[in-house]
Amino acid sequence: MMLLPGVHRFGVLGKPPLLLLHSSQSNSGQWRGLIQQLESQFDILAIDLLGYGKAPAAEDIEPEAFRFSDELPRVLEAMAAAQWQQPVTIVGHSYGGALALKIALEKPVAVQQLVVFEPVAFHVLEANEPARIEIEKIAAQMYQHDSEAATRAFVDYWNQPGYFDALPERIRAGMVMQAAKVTKDFAALMGEPHKLQDYRHVDMPVLVLQGQHTQESARCVAHHLLQVMPNASEVTLDCGHMGPVTHAHLVNPEIVAFVTQSHEVVA
Repeated sequence: MMLLPGVHRFGVLGKPPLLLLHSSQSNSGQWRGLIQQLESQFDILAIDLLGYGKAPAAEDIEPEAFRFSDELPRVLEAMAAAQWQQPVTIVGHSYGGALALKIALEKPVAVQQLVVFEPVAFHVLEANEPARIEIEKIAAQMYQHDSEAATRAFVDYWNQPGYFDALPERIRAGMVMQAAKVTKDFAALMGEPHKLQDYRHVDMPVLVLQGQHTQESARCVAHHLLQVMPNASEVTLDCGHMGPVTHAHLVNPEIVAFVTQSHEVVA
């Protein structure tokens, strides 16, 4: 099978399909440890989303106009090329988690189960909610002309003050180069037309993972979603929003346990 640029396939052909979607300011490599734990049991696609890793950029779309409908076709094309015949399990983190929810809601493919770590579906927050006001301030900073300052504000918000400046120069430079896509990610997250109550149609088993030391914006989104998704469970872990990257030793066992429970006969 010819893979699209930025689409990486692992595991065993014919095993249950598993789709991995990463966060903003990241790439599919964030799932390396998880892939190692699951590649004997699943046929895995780990996709670099637009503007990250080896994926193409989304340069032809103005930042304010970018939507999940611009992101999704490439993901669906990758799954179609994989010729999966079974319902898919999806794991998504942050921006990738919100995209995973859209797939699970709209069902362009059959979805068996879903794991989302703090899916930042900010469009489910009401305009006057403090959490919405908080994240809108962060999003607004991405539009400033100083890409490094914008990236520092974004990275420190999701980690801790000073986190960005403590990173190696090479990593900082790469993040600054991706700042324009982060702006588009925010536009997609804020501008998604689905409403909170629509997510009651996400009726497959869903595991919502959260970090105990996260931001109010992410915590409120998870809280709202858990109120409406009929078959959702939650686990809170001793980490922050970037738990799948910084605390994979806590996050991955929860994911592995959940996604393998219905596939034990083929493990």
